[in-house]
Amino acid sequence: MRKFLQLGKTQGWSIVMMVVCVVGIHGCFPQAVPLATLPLAQPEAAALNLKGIDQYHVGEWEAALQLFQSSIHVNPLLVEAHFNAALALHQLDRHQEATRYFQQAGVLDPENQSIIGSTLYRNHVGLSSTLERHLSGGYRYQGEK
Repeated sequence: MRKFLQLGKTQGWSIVMMVVCVVGIHGCFPQAVPLATLPLAQPEAAALNLKGIDQYHVGEWEAALQLFQSSIHVNPLLVEAHFNAALALHQLDRHQEATRYFQQAGVLDPENQSIIGSTLYRNHVGLSSTLERHLSGGYRYQGEK
């Protein structure tokens, strides 16, 4: 602290502004949350997806994954279940598998901003910038084999 106080006003403020900017930018990368869907065409798939979301929110990643996969089995076109399965796999550090589910979600609904705007999605499918990956922690699982 003493060294900081000994810095000139300009240097001190530069450091403070840099820290504020980094913290502010890092706050722009919120953690992705599972997506729900309305039970219109496939109520069973939507119900399984909702049960998976409940499990996800209490940290039961494996149970959530199984429910999301069951939802996909009932309705393979349920984009939210693919995205949610990817989130659960990410939490389980199974990033290769997560990437495949993220990719499928992007193929099924390439205009869905909740999906394509997600930092985790962008990191896994290789769309994020180097800065975005480093600020969000995405560099840790990029290029896993």
